[in-house]
Amino acid sequence: MKIIFVCTGNTCRSPLAESYAKTQFRNAGTAFESRGLMVFADGISPLSKRIIEREGLEEPSLPRQLMREDTEEALLLVMTKAHKRAVKDQFPNSDVRMLSEFSEGTVEDVIDPYGGSGADYECAFRQLKKFIDKFRL
Repeated sequence: MKIIFVCTGNTCRSPLAESYAKTQFRNAGTAFESRGLMVFADGISPLSKRIIEREGLEEPSLPRQLMREDTEEALLLVMTKAHKRAVKDQFPNSDVRMLSEFSEGTVEDVIDPYGGSGADYECAFRQLKKFIDKFRL
């Protein structure tokens, strides 16, 4: 099984989710990656990187644009309702769900810390952990 976490720029939320899931489910036989809907950066956010290093998490992949081939054999877990609509509009046959839907059957956006403080990134990370910790792989 392959799971791709998707956010806007693939610099904040999706790399954090990828790193945390890779670490938590190291031996589960699931591949975790991350992508963005509008990728313009060549590295992840320094505030996300700080959390990854502090928590001793596995390194995420470098920011990459979500492409059609990514959608063909992977479950796409997006951060917001708007992300889900955007992916479905562009890739109608994709298996895309909100992270909260996959995790606990709810509809809850993961806050976007981009441009915010370290506390905003911590809040997003706690929210991601809450959802990922409920995965049944």
